[in-house]
Amino acid sequence: MNLNLKIVFSLQLFSIVIILNSNGQTAQLNDDKLNLTDLGREIENSVSFNLTNLNYEQIKATSGQKVSVKAITLIINGDTLEPTEIKTRGKSTLYFRRKSYSFSLKSEASFRHGKRVESFKKFYVVSLSMDKHYSSNRLAFGMMEAAKLFDLFYSYCELRINGNSEGICMIIERPEDWAMKKKGSPVIIRRGYNNSIDKIKTDKKTESEKAKKYKSYFRQIYRSLNKYEGEELYKTLSNWLDMNLYMKWLAFNFFVRDGDYTDEVYFFVDPLSDKFSIIPWDYDDLFSIAPHEGNVENRKILVDKLFFSTEDLLDKKIVTDPYLYKIYLIQLGELMQQLSPGVIKSVFENTYAELYPYYSNNEIISQSKYDRYKDSDLLTLKSDMLVLYEQLIFYRNIYLKYLEENK
Repeated sequence: MNLNLKIVFSLQLFSIVIILNSNGQTAQLNDDKLNLTDLGREIENSVSFNLTNLNYEQIKATSGQKVSVKAITLIINGDTLEPTEIKTRGKSTLYFRRKSYSFSLKSEASFRHGKRVESFKKFYVVSLSMDKHYSSNRLAFGMMEAAKLFDLFYSYCELRINGNSEGICMIIERPEDWAMKKKGSPVIIRRGYNNSIDKIKTDKKTESEKAKKYKSYFRQIYRSLNKYEGEELYKTLSNWLDMNLYMKWLAFNFFVRDGDYTDEVYFFVDPLSDKFSIIPWDYDDLFSIAPHEGNVENRKILVDKLFFSTEDLLDKKIVTDPYLYKIYLIQLGELMQQLSPGVIKSVFENTYAELYPYYSNNEIISQSKYDRYKDSDLLTLKSDMLVLYEQLIFYRNIYLKYLEENK
């Protein structure tokens, strides 16, 4: 194994321990390079609704089941709006006291993220109850934007129910709306485990035969894995999927050590190419020691490969087929160039600045006691972000050196 890679793989566990045991102590890792400070940002979005006390208590007490919300009033960023449906959403987050919600309105609500302003009739308000310091999704989305892997609208917000703060949340544009309304996609599929189709949605104009064709495309991706090898396999897969983009997404998951991404991706048909492209989703498991599933087999397969998880058969084939892995490394190199130290620095500083007004409001940040990591505060947020930033810059430099030496 390359000496530099030995250092990386041995330090990954050590650096995670540093993060988990920082306990609010400021990290002494060249923090002068990263300026985490109050930049005067304000709370950009507020979603508030009232409902009966009975319905409110039902929502708080329900664990693991979806609940409909009967809103009496709904106010979003000062505008009184009429909902057609509000319901809790998610999987694991449904077991937490602070719930995520899916909104459908009769008219559009406007949201702001810096200079970006967008309006939606349908959107998600995600609780971030499993997101450490409420920063992981924001960091991932920002870096993926820079790498042109992600374009959904997202922005922090405060959620209030019956006048009570429900803490820090995030407005996120629905993937199916982005794919179908902005890109004109006829079909979008959420991938499940074991190469399955977890969910599929088709545009109203999409005929049933066309939908069947794209379901067949998705299945052909996996059927081809045992039929072809090398360049022939790459060309075959490229008939149905934007392979370079998919590989860059895998490279990103490796770079940020995303612990759970196999079923956190949407495949949508790009009408310009008539093949699948992807929408990444759910990044509250960043900077993990190992993938959540199959780690023992994973390490046997990977050894010193620059790859994170082999849980999905397509991903496993990419890392074990020499030709595909070579192309994957090219995409990893391009990703490292796109995510320059300056870009990463900007994403981290903006994330901290956006979170600052929420953390500075005790009523809002006190709701963290209901979440996975609990008791969030600005000192711990800053300390951990400094460590994470240094890790990413450190790893990036070693990966680039390795790629240069192994062209």
